[in-house]
Amino acid sequence: MSDDRIPIPIQATGYLRMHVPDDLADGPAPCVMAMHGYAQDPEAMFAFAQTVAPPGAVVVAPEGPQAFYAERWRKDVGNRAIAYGWLADPRRPDAEARNRTLLAGALDTAHAVHPLDPARTILLGYSQGVGVAVDFAVHHKRRVAGIVGLAGGVPTHGRQALPTLRGLPVLWLTGLRDRFYTPEYCARMVEQLEAAGTELDAEALDVGHGILPPTEARVAAWIAARL
Repeated sequence: MSDDRIPIPIQATGYLRMHVPDDLADGPAPCVMAMHGYAQDPEAMFAFAQTVAPPGAVVVAPEGPQAFYAERWRKDVGNRAIAYGWLADPRRPDAEARNRTLLAGALDTAHAVHPLDPARTILLGYSQGVGVAVDFAVHHKRRVAGIVGLAGGVPTHGRQALPTLRGLPVLWLTGLRDRFYTPEYCARMVEQLEAAGTELDAEALDVGHGILPPTEARVAAWIAARL
């Protein structure tokens, strides 16, 4: 089916949450930038990132640009709660380019508040946010010192670019009972990340898709060792 619609370039505004420790040392600071999952509460991801970030690190948590009513997803916060996502877009290349622009802008905005050190900037992604983080790292490797991927993956079309991440430290934690990212899917992802030459630390845990709390100590130690 042909698409006779005409694209309209527009400028949009994104949003982030940011934590700057009171006792930051002079000079560029380490940073943890966290990408939430589809329909995950951005505040929850921001809180988790602050928990696993080492003392003296700035935490940046952009909000996914796709907003929608979330009755099916977040009944705990009442009817017609607003949820956020990244790639509910029928034109994936457009959505991915938009996400990269948003994340680059988030780092630039945070850097204007307090200088950040790209050599000590870790991307932390959960679920859909993992693919968003990896895609950003592929295109902006000089701004990234490592990736933490929790219960997520990389779309098939994006895996051919994984060798761009050769030598990049990656912590990849998945759930053996995850019904969205199955063990078989995750095993293939691990093989491809290893083949791409990343410095991979991968583990499958006996949990489902809600993998965040059980990984807190593991993620915190991994990030601290690299920042």
